Amino acid sequence: MATVSLPILNKDDSRLQLKVENRLKNIFVTQSADISFQNTEQAENVNHIPVITESSGRILDTGVNTLQRTLVLKKQVQVDEVNRQLMQKRLEFKGRMQALEQKRAELLHKQEETKERAEKFEKFVEENEVKRRRALKKYQVERKQNELKEKEKSELSAQLEHLQKRHQRLKERVDKYKIYEVYLMKILDLLPENYLEYGADTLAMPIIRRHETLSITQQDLLQRLASLAEELDQSQRSLDSLKQEHTTNKLMTNKELSELQTQWDQIKEKNKQLEMTLHVHQGQSRDQVEEIGSLLIALKNLGQQCHLQHYGPLEDMSLLTMMAMMKEFILDKADMERRALRLTDSGSELTKGSVERGRKGSALSRNTSTSRLLNTMDESGLVSLKEATSAQVLEEPEATKCQDICHQFGFIRRVKGDGNCFYRAFCFRLVETLVHNESAMKRIKDKLLRSHEELLKAGFDENEFKDLLSTFLRVLDQLEADDREETLLGFFNDQATSDSMVKYLRLLTSAHLQNHADFFQHFVEAPSLKAYCTQEVEAMAMECDHVEILALSETLDISVCIISMDGSNSHPVYHTIPEGSQPSLYLLYKTSHYDILYKCREH
Repeated sequence: MATVSLPILNKDDSRLQLKVENRLKNIFVTQSADISFQNTEQAENVNHIPVITESSGRILDTGVNTLQRTLVLKKQVQVDEVNRQLMQKRLEFKGRMQALEQKRAELLHKQEETKERAEKFEKFVEENEVKRRRALKKYQVERKQNELKEKEKSELSAQLEHLQKRHQRLKERVDKYKIYEVYLMKILDLLPENYLEYGADTLAMPIIRRHETLSITQQDLLQRLASLAEELDQSQRSLDSLKQEHTTNKLMTNKELSELQTQWDQIKEKNKQLEMTLHVHQGQSRDQVEEIGSLLIALKNLGQQCHLQHYGPLEDMSLLTMMAMMKEFILDKADMERRALRLTDSGSELTKGSVERGRKGSALSRNTSTSRLLNTMDESGLVSLKEATSAQVLEEPEATKCQDICHQFGFIRRVKGDGNCFYRAFCFRLVETLVHNESAMKRIKDKLLRSHEELLKAGFDENEFKDLLSTFLRVLDQLEADDREETLLGFFNDQATSDSMVKYLRLLTSAHLQNHADFFQHFVEAPSLKAYCTQEVEAMAMECDHVEILALSETLDISVCIISMDGSNSHPVYHTIPEGSQPSLYLLYKTSHYDILYKCREH
C-alpha cells in the first residue's frame, strides 16, 4: 500500500489555537504567613494547570474544520502530482514534436534533392540524345569522307603502279641497249685518229658497208614488224568486237533470264497471295457454314416447339413451310394474348393494381440488369468510346499542358493499360483510318501479305503467325463490308481477336528489327538482338520502347506522333516517328501509358 504524507499545518490559523489562562487561586492556603514570602515560594514551587476557557461547541467545530482541511490538502497533493505528470508528458510531447519537425525537414530536404536529381537526370538524358544525334551525323559525314578518300587512294595507287611498270620497262630498255653503247665506245678507242682520211681501201669501209646492210635489214624487219603489229591490232580489234558482242548477248540473255525470274517470282507471290486469300475465304466459308448450321438447328428447334398437326410431319417440311408454320403459331399466340388481356382489363381494380405493380417491378428489374450489363461491358472493355478532351478527362494538374492538348485535339479514346496499350492503340487508330479509305486499305493489305516473306526471313515458323495473319485480314475484310464504329469496337473489345492482332504486330516488329540488325543492334541493351526481341518485343504485356515504335513505323510505312505529358516542361513534348515525316496517327503518352487522340479538324 502506498504511504500518504501528512499535510503541513499552518500554525497561524486561529482555529487551531486554544485560549489557556494560569490561575493561582486554585491553591489551598492553610496558614497566613508573610504574603510576599509566600508568594515568592509559591511562584517558584507551584505547577500551574492550564484551564480551557473555550466552549465545547467551539472545540468540536475546530476539529471538524481541521479534518476537512486535511482532506483538501490531500486532494491538493494529488492534483500537484497529476500536474507534475502532465507537465512531464507535455515536455515529452514537445520533444517528440521537435523530433517530428526535424524528420519532416529532413524529408523535405530529401524530396528537394530527389527532384533536383530527377531534373539533372532528364537534362542528362536530353544532352545524351543531342550528343548521340551529333555523333551519328558526324559518323555519317566521316564515313562519306572516308569512302571518298579510299576511292582517291585506290586511284592514286593504280597510277603509281602504272608509272612503276613504265619506269621498269624503260630501265629494261636502257639496260638492253647499254651493250651497244659500250661496243661503239671500244671501237672508237681502237680506231686511229686519222681514220677519216683513208679512202675506199681503208679497213673501216667493210664495217661501214656491213652497217649499211644491217641498217637496211633492220628497216625491212621494222616494216615487217609494223605490218605484223597492224595485223595484230586488227585481229585484236576483231577479238574485242567479238567479246563485246558476246558480252552484249550475255547481258541480253541475263536480262531475259531476270525478267523470267521476276515473272516467276511474281507468279509465285501471286500464288501465295491466292493461297492466303483462299485460306481466308475457307475460314470465312467455314464460319458461314457453322453460322448457317446453327441457324438451321435453331429453326428446327423452333419448328419442334411451334409444330402444328395439320402441317404434317416435321421431317417432310421444307424451310419455307416450317417458317410459315411458325408464323401461324406466333399469330395464334398473339391472338390468344390479346384475348387474355381483354379478360384481364375486365377484372377488378385490385387485380389491375397488382398487375401494374408487377409490370413496374419487372421493368425495373430489366432496367437494373441492363445497366449492370452496360457497366460490366464498360469496365471490361479494351478500347473505350470517344470522350471530349478536358482537364478532368486528361487528369493533368498543369493548366498549360491541358490547354495545348484541348486546343489541338478535340477527342480522346481510352485504351486499357495491360502492357499492350501502344500496339492496341496503334492498331485501332490505323484500322479506323483505313475503313473509309479504299486505297490505303488495299496498300496495308498488300503490305500484310508481303510481310509473310519478312517473317520467314527472320526465322519465324509459318505456323506461329499464319492464324494471326488470317485473323487480321478477316477483320479488315469484314470492316470493308460493315464500316460502323460499333463493329470496329466489337472486334477490338473481343479479347481473342484484339490480342491476335496485337501479337501479329509484335512479331512484325521483331522481324523488322532482326532483318535490320546492323542498324538496330546499337540501340538495345541486351546480350543480343535476338534475345531482346524474344524477351521484350514478342512477349505479350511488355511495354513498348522507342526502338520498337520506329521499327513498326518503318515496316508499315506509317508515321506516328507521340505527345508526351511527362517531364517538368510547361508544354507537352511532340515526338514524330520517323523524324521529319507527316504523322497520320496521334497517341498521348502519360506515365508509361498510351491513349488515342483525334485532331479538331478531323471532327
